[in-house]
Formats: sequence, C-alpha cells, structure tokens
Amino acid sequence: MAARLEIIISFDEDLNKCHVEYTTGESLDIVNEEKEVIIQLRNKLLCSMENELARGIRHYLH
Repeated sequence: MAARLEIIISFDEDLNKCHVEYTTGESLDIVNEEKEVIIQLRNKLLCSMENELARGIRHYLH
C-alpha cells in the first residue's frame, strides 16, 4: 500500500502570483484511510497557502 502527493509551488515576482500544481499517485492496494489522508493534506496545504497569500505572507522555498 502506498500513496503519494507531489506539490510544485512557484511564485512569479513580476506578476505577483503564485502557481501551485499537484499530482497524486497510489498503488492498486491503497486503503481508504490512506486516500483520505492524501486528500486532507492537499486541501489543508492549498487552503493555508490561499490564506497566507491573501494576507500578503510569502514563503520562499530553496
């Protein structure tokens, strides 16, 4: 059983916009609990980023 969440975040300073891409993957024998955790993580991260961008907070990833 395995689940994967890959998130790519980029920020264009010229346009002052953040772009988020994500992909998910799972093995054939994934259980519902694993799938739910991936969905929750994705939703919480995207929601958190939207809130921070609305307040003008920027995080730079190195």
